[in-house]
Amino acid sequence: MRNKLVIAATLVAAVITGTAAGAVVNTPEQSFWAQIRYGASAGDGDYLFDSLADVTPGASDSAAFKAAAALVQGTIVDIEPGIAFASDDSEGSSAIVAYDSEDAAIRYASLVVRVDKVLAGQLGQGYADGKIRLQVEHPATSTLAELKDSIGTAGTGLMYVHNLAARQQLLGRPVTDPAQLTYAQSVHVPIGEGLFVEESAGSPVIAPLMDGERAAQLLGYTYVPEEEAEPAPTSTCDDDLCPQPTGKPDATATSVPAGEPETAPTTTTAPTTTVAPTAGTAPTLSALRTRLVASACAEGTATDSSSC
Repeated sequence: MRNKLVIAATLVAAVITGTAAGAVVNTPEQSFWAQIRYGASAGDGDYLFDSLADVTPGASDSAAFKAAAALVQGTIVDIEPGIAFASDDSEGSSAIVAYDSEDAAIRYASLVVRVDKVLAGQLGQGYADGKIRLQVEHPATSTLAELKDSIGTAGTGLMYVHNLAARQQLLGRPVTDPAQLTYAQSVHVPIGEGLFVEESAGSPVIAPLMDGERAAQLLGYTYVPEEEAEPAPTSTCDDDLCPQPTGKPDATATSVPAGEPETAPTTTTAPTTTVAPTAGTAPTLSALRTRLVASACAEGTATDSSSC
């Protein structure tokens, strides 16, 4: 198993829309998340948990899946270089290379998130000056400068997060390589691909790291395939890093950092159909926050008891 640090889909779960045949040409009008989705590398996602309640800080383990450390509301204010590797193969370890090196086979950028409020659980390592850095795969079809130019469209979101080093420790796979440990201590990963973004005030949230059908099922809105589907969604994890599914009919993806994959009794195949809901059917950020905080209240991890 390789030791490099990634978001799995596991990280990243997780399912992101991949590139269409041929290159995608970025335009100034292309949103931040459109660039992230269309430029992600391919992979297969597996599914571990049943509902967002399983991701809530304090929730009991769902098979091999462990809940997030914190639920935060935050605004994405910047994107920075994160870490790059010389290989994206699924065997052995891969050398860290300079982020802008021609030898970099895969890169992971850091979204700079201004934490507006910790809603449940707590942030520790990697939380400084009111900000965390969230690991996402840097799409091959966009430069860092292009992503920075569109950061104003990244929006505000609700995020289930865990510090990467702490997550690895929790899963029994502590990071020992000094360079990777320094990086892991500085970033968070979205657990269960739990990133729900309001791109503009009052608009329905999107779940840019999730497969569209699973997002609809988890968030409780209408699942309607588009007549002209976008390219098939792909995962941010590789096969050796994706956790094995529980076989539950309503399970979905989970973020798994580097190291040995989480396992579960049976295997299912991740859905690959690209879908989109009809306009306005996803919840608003406010409505979703009420629901997620209620789950945290049930677990006794909500930070504001008056909200329970």
